[in-house]
Amino acid sequence: MTRSDITVAAVGHHPAAVIWDLDGTLVESAPDLASALNTQLSSEGLATHAVSDVRLMIGGGVPKLIERGFAASGVVLNGQAVDSRVADFLTLYQACATNNSFLIPGARYALDRLFRAGVCQGLCTNKPEGVTRQITKALDITRYFGSIVGGDSTTARKPDPTSLLACLDELGVSARQAVMVGDSTADVGAARAAGVIVLVVPNGYTALPASELGADGIVGSIAEVPSALQDPAQLMAAD
Repeated sequence: MTRSDITVAAVGHHPAAVIWDLDGTLVESAPDLASALNTQLSSEGLATHAVSDVRLMIGGGVPKLIERGFAASGVVLNGQAVDSRVADFLTLYQACATNNSFLIPGARYALDRLFRAGVCQGLCTNKPEGVTRQITKALDITRYFGSIVGGDSTTARKPDPTSLLACLDELGVSARQAVMVGDSTADVGAARAAGVIVLVVPNGYTALPASELGADGIVGSIAEVPSALQDPAQLMAAD
């Protein structure tokens, strides 16, 4: 990302809108996702997984998590077999989604600083909207978002740009005035397809280093997002 890129997206010293990913970007949700997945696996007599392993299975929505979790336990599911397990997984997950999930350090600071600066903020996640709102309410961050778009809110999940564009439309902001912040190739892919500048945080839910995700820039931590938007020189290069 260059200073001129940020200028294109900026109104004053900030972009008109910042669109956030949820899992691995703002919220450490792996413990509760792992709990639901492992309960489902156990019910079918399959091996369970450590939270550290489940972290790398997250991304792409619930169907992908189920597919990856079962594959890691030695069972390859076809599309229909995955779909038939989604409802049961969501029932399990909704029962535990706020037990051990927590805001990543610096997330509340970043959200609050942008909110106080008058920047519109949206949430665009592949997690179903209902459980997303359950989590944002429990963590007391719903008020920061003018739009919350989940994986079932539109016809397609990230990296398809549909959900991101829907989020921008609800905020009344154009793609050229926005910046997305995420942690995965799904976030980068959606932003690229929508024509939105994209930053990534390190140590998200991906096996790839942040430098290999193809983003416009990398922030050192979530807390640095507001200042990095004002001064792109703070960003690490995304080669």
